[in-house]
Amino acid sequence: MQPLEDLLKTTDKEKGSAIIVLGGNDERFRKRLEKAIEIYEENNDSFLLIAGQNIHSDENTIKLLEGRDFLYENNSVNTYDNAVNSFEILRTIRAQNTFNFLNEDYASYCKDFSDVIIVTDTLHMPRAKRYFSKVFNDAYDISFIKVHEDKKDLANKLIYEGIGYFLSFLPNKYLNFAKSVKQRYFPRL
Repeated sequence: MQPLEDLLKTTDKEKGSAIIVLGGNDERFRKRLEKAIEIYEENNDSFLLIAGQNIHSDENTIKLLEGRDFLYENNSVNTYDNAVNSFEILRTIRAQNTFNFLNEDYASYCKDFSDVIIVTDTLHMPRAKRYFSKVFNDAYDISFIKVHEDKKDLANKLIYEGIGYFLSFLPNKYLNFAKSVKQRYFPRL
């Protein structure tokens, strides 16, 4: 068993970034994922958290993720869900690391996250900032990295994101109704 001082030194070195990649349609998600992987490659002590995307549907996506540390969360259906579910995953990881000092192997897998990086595209950024800042509050240092938007179908994307941003001002209890209306009349682009 390692002395406590060694464990504390190791955990200080292990602080890294949790890089959250927000879902979207296949094309938008792929651009977001490629940008997140760039950031991941620059920071050895990071891991990817893929939020709200079915990664199993695309072989090329699976190939991009090979050999990389990542978690996959696919219960989210909107940006608010992405924020809540991502926060819960990170909170669980932090809690497990905090209370596992008796495990001899602790130093080999402990990661605490000094910051969280959210990767999404330009038009989605205002809504992502609003929800993640609200849900994460001051629990982590959050930064946002944007992927430039493809000009194809720009008018529809502006409408979709504008409605999504407007809905972000509703109280949480109305979000389920609002998201069902949005999904029915404005399917994902």
